[in-house]
Amino acid sequence: MVSPELFRDVMARFASGVTIVTTAGERGYHGVTVTAFCSVSLEPPLVLICIDRSIQSHRLIAEAPAWVINFLSRDQEFLAEQFSGRAPLADPTFSRVPHRIGALGPPLIEGCLAWIECRPWAAYEGGDHTIFVGEVASLELGPSDDPLIYYDRAFQELAWG
Repeated sequence: MVSPELFRDVMARFASGVTIVTTAGERGYHGVTVTAFCSVSLEPPLVLICIDRSIQSHRLIAEAPAWVINFLSRDQEFLAEQFSGRAPLADPTFSRVPHRIGALGPPLIEGCLAWIECRPWAAYEGGDHTIFVGEVASLELGPSDDPLIYYDRAFQELAWG
């Protein structure tokens, strides 16, 4: 049997980029910090995110007609903290989060590395998470090229050689 503690320790050794997935709904805007993200397919263009079923964000993403994956830059660590549940959440108007509205309705956080706007494609049970697959409706490169990295349970700086 695999111990949950050892599993977490091993997974902490995998470096990943940091994203905030944003949605728009009847109650306003919502965002959640997500590191479980990857591309799935080129034809059609598909990506996936994995969301813990026990958090409020799960329901909001499951019910959303669209969501945006915002790739965070290194200087946006404070936003990663804000949307991770470790700090008070932003208000539903995102009044303190620089953003603009994407073509599908959810907010795109300003200053990111890139943005991917998605329509729901499929959802699969994955243990205590749901794997949401999104069809890419639009994407855009941002002004930054310095990513926020998560490794060994902490935000890290990418060292350029």
